[in-house]
Amino acid sequence: MNGIFIALVTISLSIIAFSNPEKALESMINGSYGGVTFAIKMYAIYAVWMSILTLWKKIGFDKFLSSKIQPILRKIFPKESQEVYDDLSINLSANILGMGSAGTPAGIRATQGFSSHKNRTLLLVINSTGVQLVPTTIVAMRADLGAKIDVILPTLIATIISTTVGVILTKIFIKE
Repeated sequence: MNGIFIALVTISLSIIAFSNPEKALESMINGSYGGVTFAIKMYAIYAVWMSILTLWKKIGFDKFLSSKIQPILRKIFPKESQEVYDDLSINLSANILGMGSAGTPAGIRATQGFSSHKNRTLLLVINSTGVQLVPTTIVAMRADLGAKIDVILPTLIATIISTTVGVILTKIFIKE
């Protein structure tokens, strides 16, 4: 895979250098600048959400949240430990609030604690299709580009449908 990537980059740079050499360096510098700027903005967003999740854990909000959504979690992910349910509640609530990357550590801990392959697969499906009330990354990217932020309702509808279909298919086709 690395060889393919290196070949594509080499071919692309060669074509740019020979077809329009005066624009090649300018394009690379502008692209690098844009990439670094975007990375810093995303880093700031994730730093805020990771801090919020850390605070949730320190004040015990993860336990409170887990106790409230545990009846649903027990039906979706049966026969797991309390620690797994606590981590699942943090991971799934982070995803629902649109801060999925910030919830990844809790998802990894939950996955490591699973006793069931089917539950592990189901969490992967739910995280991949992730229902989001506020798609923060998309909203941040669109706001940065000056675009309208009118994606919340379509995103919610699409993710609810994809998550529902994914859960149903996982329940049907994945066996213990």
